[in-house]
Amino acid sequence: MDKLSNTEPANLAGVYKEVAETVGVDNAFKIFENFKGQQLMFPLKFYSSEFTAQQIIEEYYDGSTVRELVRKFGYSESRIRQILRGTKCQRVK
Repeated sequence: MDKLSNTEPANLAGVYKEVAETVGVDNAFKIFENFKGQQLMFPLKFYSSEFTAQQIIEEYYDGSTVRELVRKFGYSESRIRQILRGTKCQRVK
């Protein structure tokens, strides 16, 4: 990777230029080495559904309202209620 020390993002092809501007040339090269020739698609949500559901349940149990959870997690009210129903979660009052 010695050649990369003088490489600028502007010297890279297409999407690798954008990747290098975001994460650096060295990391862009690692991505290239591991995924070249493949088509990658990144989901809109960073966290898994299971992790997010657990966070919703914990925050509801800790006193957050459904409306607050809707705003925080970007899910519909019916989806939040569905998650809570699926766990048979009971909030302590």
